[in-house]
Amino acid sequence: MQEYNWLVSAPIAHRGLFDTSLGVPENSLAAFRRAVERGVPVELDVQLAGDGTLVVLHDATLERMTGARLHVSRIGRVDLGRLRLRDSGEPVPTLEQVLEIIDGQVPVVIDVRRWRPELRPRLERAVAAGIQDYLGPVALQSFDPLAVYRLQRMISDRPVGQISGALHAASWGASMIGRTMVTNVVTSPDFIACELKMLPSRYATFWQRRGIPLLAWTVTSAESEARAARVADNFFFDGYLPAAHQEATT
Repeated sequence: MQEYNWLVSAPIAHRGLFDTSLGVPENSLAAFRRAVERGVPVELDVQLAGDGTLVVLHDATLERMTGARLHVSRIGRVDLGRLRLRDSGEPVPTLEQVLEIIDGQVPVVIDVRRWRPELRPRLERAVAAGIQDYLGPVALQSFDPLAVYRLQRMISDRPVGQISGALHAASWGASMIGRTMVTNVVTSPDFIACELKMLPSRYATFWQRRGIPLLAWTVTSAESEARAARVADNFFFDGYLPAAHQEATT
């Protein structure tokens, strides 16, 4: 893991260095430009649009971020290009656009999101192809253990992590698998990202003691930063600027 030390060296901006009070939405090109300008590592969400475009957006639908009652999986790049994030005038970005802006200047963690089961590894193949020629530091992570397994076998030179949390929206079985991370026995992830409110967790601690870095999500205050510092090796943050980045961003 020595070559992946950046994963634990500085707090990571969740969905970019966004600030809604400044008109900079989450997962926007402006949020990633702002992070690059301030030297802050970033996390972003990626999923497949209907035409196979890798879209940087967290939700399965576009309603919360654009007002359009459309599923990402049923729309193409041309139609996406007509939409704007909140009232910012910012477009819904593609992974290609975001990586072009970041251009290796800060590390990137890509959250690979699949909203429904799929036997074909279309998403993983698209992500692997999307970062194949990218020269900057990149890590991948997913809630889906199958995606973690597939990504590890498609991408040998990038760290791949398992995300865990309360998983209230998942079925009982999926929730138990996700919380216990029992699939780590098979996938051996390079790192774990766990919901802060679930920490400390005997399951996360089990893997952490075996040398797997633990990242907490999401820090939103000085209090939660102090807690994350006690229970994890690093953390994702939003709506709050951690002490490590405050001087650089003033």
